[in-house]
Amino acid sequence: MTFIDTLDATADFSPDPILSTAFTRDPKDDCLVALARTESADFIVAGDKDLLDWPEQLPPVVTPVAFEQLLRDQ
Repeated sequence: MTFIDTLDATADFSPDPILSTAFTRDPKDDCLVALARTESADFIVAGDKDLLDWPEQLPPVVTPVAFEQLLRDQ
């Protein structure tokens, strides 16, 4: 089973969150942040510079490489 197959079999799908405020300097990223907060995500995994440089980072934003290391360290 591939990683994508595992995600598809185990993931819960959530409706798009309602945006009431801007979080980041790129408005296209705000939906992702709102969804992560609504669903109490532990991390946002992204290579997007706007998210990686975002000072607030709640939840924390990590690169795919850093996330892979976090998984290995558990």
